[in-house]
Amino acid sequence: MPTADDYLWLASPAAAQYLAAAAVDDRPLLARLTALRQTLGPDRAAAIVELVEQRIRGAAKFGDLAPQLFGTTKQWQQATDGWIAAYKADRFASAGGAAHVHDFCCGMGGDLMALASRVPTTGWDCDEVAARFAQANLNAWRNSNAGVLGTSTASPQTAVDCSVQCADVADAAPAADEAWHVDPDRRRDGRRTTTPELHSPRPEAIDRWLADCPHGAVKLAPATRPWGAWSDAAEWEWISRERECKQLVAWFGNLRRGVEPGVRRATRITAVAGDGFACDAVTFSAAPVDAGSVAEEPGPYVVEPDPAVIAAELVGSIANEAQLATLGAGGVYLTGDAPPSSPLLTTFVVVETLPLRPAKIIDALNARSIGSVEVKVRGVKQDPTAFRRRLKIRGDNAAVVVLTRIGRRELAIIAERVA
Repeated sequence: MPTADDYLWLASPAAAQYLAAAAVDDRPLLARLTALRQTLGPDRAAAIVELVEQRIRGAAKFGDLAPQLFGTTKQWQQATDGWIAAYKADRFASAGGAAHVHDFCCGMGGDLMALASRVPTTGWDCDEVAARFAQANLNAWRNSNAGVLGTSTASPQTAVDCSVQCADVADAAPAADEAWHVDPDRRRDGRRTTTPELHSPRPEAIDRWLADCPHGAVKLAPATRPWGAWSDAAEWEWISRERECKQLVAWFGNLRRGVEPGVRRATRITAVAGDGFACDAVTFSAAPVDAGSVAEEPGPYVVEPDPAVIAAELVGSIANEAQLATLGAGGVYLTGDAPPSSPLLTTFVVVETLPLRPAKIIDALNARSIGSVEVKVRGVKQDPTAFRRRLKIRGDNAAVVVLTRIGRRELAIIAERVA
């Protein structure tokens, strides 16, 4: 297993030739490891292969920049992707007034690179490997063709005015004219937790920063719920991309966007094709309330809220605004007589509703020559991939099968996606 020294070696010039060769080596994994072990030994060979594999997977987060970045598997998993990072960094830039931004617990530097393209920034991490990788990634980003994350107008001087400190953030003391962003370590004993008291740094340390420097942002897991004094002090924004709620951000001070206490925001980020890390954002803000209308049967249209809306507990709020009913009390799926206009709502035309019995579903799909289905599951114990494999269907048509619950009834809704 690679040690800290092995990971630090990855970012050295001595490792560059091995990384370059491994990136174009298409032999099976065991063959690649065996060859590298003969030259580098088992630990550094494993570190090379791990990084090359993460760079391939990391294209979903960092696009064309991924093959130049460094990070352990855990750091790649925890890093904010380039598009969400650009969206968040724009809020720091548009708030104005901050002479400097501190990115605490910066990890491999997903948020750090985006912040540095807009404002002078210092990254902090107490892990020597993370700090080394963040600095190496800043260097790779500066030398890349993209130049900046999310915008083509950032000043090159601003992009250079960034550094990384290997230090305990508990010792940090941001000044009143600065701003900060923190991504607390949410893993305790190797397991993720949404309990803020178990995060590092703990809320008390962040409260100390807030007392001296009120303009900050805390990155949290989407399942975290607003709590204590932070509940009213912060603006709470759940952010989704690629049909998944990726993170929750608590915004403080002038980074808030004027929402009243109790109001939450759900935002979907969509990458702008062919334009670096530029993105479009669609947002909805409201206080969580129950839906005013409940339906016991699907109407002509079934509607799925965006994952950020669901995570923010704003399903009832957006249903009321769009004049839709929930399918059953407390249901996530909505229904109505007309398709809604909100881009945070995905609409399906209902073809048929039947009990959740595989044999009946197969007969209904075959009767319509449906051979390709997308299975969606909410509120019932079904694995969508396993359920799809059980369907013995043939045909040229496609459909969506929604497996859900209304009260005690488990239903299958055959539907077609509205373009």
